[in-house]
Amino acid sequence: MKNIIVFFGGKSVEHDISIITGVLCLNSLDKTLYKPIPIYVDSDGTWYTGEELFDISNFKNNTFKKLKKVTLICGSNKLYIVEKNKLKEELSIYSSINCLHGVNGEDGSIAGLLKLCDIPCASPDLFASSLSIDKDYTKIFLSGLNIDKLTCVRLLRNSFYEKKDTAIKLVERKYKYPVIIKPATLGSSIGIDVANNSEELALKLELAFKYDDKVIVEKALTDFKEVNCAAYKLGEKIIVSECEEPITKNDILSFSDKYMGSKTGSCRIMPANLPKNISDKIKNITEKIYRKGDFFGIVRIDFLLKDDKIYVNEINTVPGSLAYYLFVDTFKDFSFLLTQLINESIKKHQSYKKRVFDFKSQVLQGFNGKSGKLKV
Repeated sequence: MKNIIVFFGGKSVEHDISIITGVLCLNSLDKTLYKPIPIYVDSDGTWYTGEELFDISNFKNNTFKKLKKVTLICGSNKLYIVEKNKLKEELSIYSSINCLHGVNGEDGSIAGLLKLCDIPCASPDLFASSLSIDKDYTKIFLSGLNIDKLTCVRLLRNSFYEKKDTAIKLVERKYKYPVIIKPATLGSSIGIDVANNSEELALKLELAFKYDDKVIVEKALTDFKEVNCAAYKLGEKIIVSECEEPITKNDILSFSDKYMGSKTGSCRIMPANLPKNISDKIKNITEKIYRKGDFFGIVRIDFLLKDDKIYVNEINTVPGSLAYYLFVDTFKDFSFLLTQLINESIKKHQSYKKRVFDFKSQVLQGFNGKSGKLKV
């Protein structure tokens, strides 16, 4: 049986949402082909594995009793159990899926570690992940593709607290109120809020800087739609989903709207209620971003639609529940989709392994002993 590790949890404000994604993924993998191996990263950053992690009810009351600490080692595709400060080899890893939302996971850190461990991954790689998690850098990327996005003012935590009045004036010179404040590297709408005057702006910037050391401020749109579209790759073909339209009664789609919708009156329209030309354009933009960014695995792109003007809002390389509902209707079909992505990860890794990684040279012969000086 081929071992597939699934990362979830994480040292991130999106920890709880990641648990939902990870447990869903674990239980959806085809058990006739794979043995799912959970790697739960707790809020302190410690890694655990164990059968209890397949049941989401255990997370509600933190009733774990038999979890084992685990780790990876660079240069090895093995999972190791940590016992009394000693490492015990547990199993070989066939491939992996990243379900860690936010920093310390979705930002490319896990992708980089997996490459150093020579482990295939059915999720986006380091560059695509680190580019996409930062809303500021994402806008630079989109500018290079001539894709519309909202402009922003970028603020850094240290500069903000040194010159708070200057930061407020910088925003006010560029935009009229209302404006929207967004921590640059967070998801799930955490830390996002609207300010209608300078006092609110100062207060809500301080809140956002508790979550991130970089914040962007945009002009807040009114009377707009949010539309999501996702894509994944099979061979050279990019599969693009239908568009969905999240609905909320609030000014912005909040954390509660996304994950506690039944309590706040939110829902989604699938497919989105859009003219065909707008829907087709969103799908085309999604495919363009996916191809030009050299993405891999399931990626969801979020759009803002205002008076038939389409703006890209952000790129999610680990979308909630891996955005499976945008592609399939049943868990059986999701299981097959995960199998396809794992197969693609193996092909990609095999191609990577064909590279030549060493180069024989005589350069070291020209240097002396411990000094590192050139021989004269």
